[in-house]
This record gives sequence, C-alpha cells and structure tokens, in this order.
Amino acid sequence: MAIDYKKEFKKLFKTIAFGSKGIVGLDIGLSSVKIATVESKGGGSFALTGFTKVNLPEGAIIEDEIQKPEEISEAIRQAAEELKLDGLNCCLGISGPNTVARKLQLAGGSADEIEDQVLWEAEQYLPFDIEESTVDYHLIGENEGGGVDVIVAAAKNDVITNFKELVENAGGSVKIADLGILAVTNVFELVMGDKLDNPEEGYLLLDIGAQKTFFVIYKDGMIVFTKEVNVGGVMITEEIQRQMGVNYHEAEDLKLTGDENGNLPEEILEIIDDVVETFFSEIKKAIDFYISSTSDESLSYCVVTGGSSLIPGLLEGLEALLGVDVSVLNPFDVISYKEKDFTEEEINQIAYQGVQVLGLAMRQT
Repeated sequence: MAIDYKKEFKKLFKTIAFGSKGIVGLDIGLSSVKIATVESKGGGSFALTGFTKVNLPEGAIIEDEIQKPEEISEAIRQAAEELKLDGLNCCLGISGPNTVARKLQLAGGSADEIEDQVLWEAEQYLPFDIEESTVDYHLIGENEGGGVDVIVAAAKNDVITNFKELVENAGGSVKIADLGILAVTNVFELVMGDKLDNPEEGYLLLDIGAQKTFFVIYKDGMIVFTKEVNVGGVMITEEIQRQMGVNYHEAEDLKLTGDENGNLPEEILEIIDDVVETFFSEIKKAIDFYISSTSDESLSYCVVTGGSSLIPGLLEGLEALLGVDVSVLNPFDVISYKEKDFTEEEINQIAYQGVQVLGLAMRQT
C-alpha cells in the first residue's frame, strides 16, 4: 500500500519544530550532556538563567551510535537535578549524518502546494529513505525569481526515537527535536545582527566540535549551503593518547593547556599541526565545492564556535587559508546573565562549548 506522504508530513510536522515555550535546551554530545535555561526578555533579547555540563564516560557515543544508554540517561538526570528543574521538558538537539538542513527555492503557492513541493524535493536529495524520516520546513519568504525560499530540516526517525528514549529514561520529555546546526545558526544571527544585512557579503560559520565540524555559508539573511566535515578535536586527543600513552582526559588537558607549566610540548604541537592540516584541507574542499557549484565568491568573513576552536593556532591558520577575518562567536555580546550566578570560567566555557545548547534553549513560539 502506498504511503500518503502528505498525511505523514502533517503528522510529523510537529516533531521537528521551529519554536515552543517553557522548555530547556538539551545537547547530548560525544563527551558530555549540557542543559541550558534561557529567559526571553522580549524584542528578541535573551538572558541566560542556568547552565550545567555533565561529562560522559569515554565511548558513550561512537560515530553517532549510542553505546552506553544507561550512563547517558543518568548524566541527563544528574544535569536536571543540578539545575533543580521542575520537570525536564526540553528542546533536544539532533545532529549527525542522519540529519539534513538545506535551503530550497520552490515555485511557491498555497501552504498545501508548498508542502507538496518540499516533500517531492526532499525525496530527491535526502541521503536516507523519506519513509523512515521526519521532515519539516520553515518558510523564509519570497525570492527574486518570484518563488519562495524555505529551510528544510530532516532526520531519520530512529535517530530521533533513540535520543528521545534517553531523555524519557531520565524522567524527561522531548517537546521539540531540532537540528543542532539550526540552533547554532540562530545564535549566530542574534549575535551578528545588522552586520548580516549586506546581501553582497557571505559568512562562513564553523562549529568545530569533537568528532565533526558543521560548515555553514550564510548570505542574504539565510543559510545557503551546509556541510558536515568529519574532522574534529577528538582526532587530536586520540592521537595524543596513542603517542603519549595517557588517558582521554589527560590527553584533552595536554591538547588545550599543555604541561604543568602551561606550555605545549613540541611533540604535542606536532600532533596538533598534523590534524589541523587535515582539517584545513577538508574546509578548503568544501569551499571549493560551494564556489564551483554556485559561482559565488562573496565570502567575506569567518566566524567560529565550538570547543575545538580553542585548539592552538587554529584561528590563525584559518585566516591564512581563507584570506578573510576570522573571529570567535561570543553569545554574551548580546545574551545577558547575572554575574553573581556564573563565574568567569563558566561563562568562557559556555561561550565556546555551549552555543548549540543556548540556541536550543532560545526556542520561542
């Protein structure tokens, strides 16, 4: 029996949503669980009211596959208790190869006609079966060609289900499943503000994580290109483990802070340089592909976030590679907080490692 995709679409439309009230942001990452609570101040302004991070055991998630569900659920439960939440109703971030965020240009028409076009287009380009996926879209507006621009978000149902079960086993409830790349982009838009108004300038946004890097080109008020690059800071950590004979957390300390005197030993610098060169190569490939497929050479700025953006020499190397200014995205340029509630160290950690969970917590109707 043939599936009525339109019916399925309407049913699934509520799963990956673009807004809801009274929820917290929940980011289940490779090495930690993060929860953030954010208060809307009206007029597009926000205040951070709570944040916590609970480390996961090594190997809890490997290549987007959940290996230690009980330990992850316990970490979620612990994080919720640390924030003294009155129920864990969350916007859950979903990412990985079984997710897609993409801008589409459609012919337009009524709401039903646009839904039909989204489903037809999604069936053509999704790298996984649409029958096993959740699909949603956000209408941006009319384009110069007389049609409409939309951002389409999709994820495999089993990925959403597996991560949802982790939350439910921790006593929580998933109200929204959102793509991590969209949550990061929302914070980027908030921080950059009027700087994004020039339609002739393109921005490269890099969220450099542990296992992978989200690559986003943003221009004229929207995402125009996305890619997931399978290079991240954990490659450096694992290589330091292998060569130096230390455990994971010792390798992380060596990577970011060096020895007991705060110096990076020569062998650590060599390991970092080797992996960073691989990272630069992948970034260059993604940019070349975008330019060759669009003839758009308007890239003017690069903004980076993510815990691995702290890797020594990374920002300087990106500037040399791209030939444009590179800056670190600081959400606290625009998001307020009470100084008595957070230490300077906590705010610095959130600024680098918590942008995605802040974006998830910012969801409003």
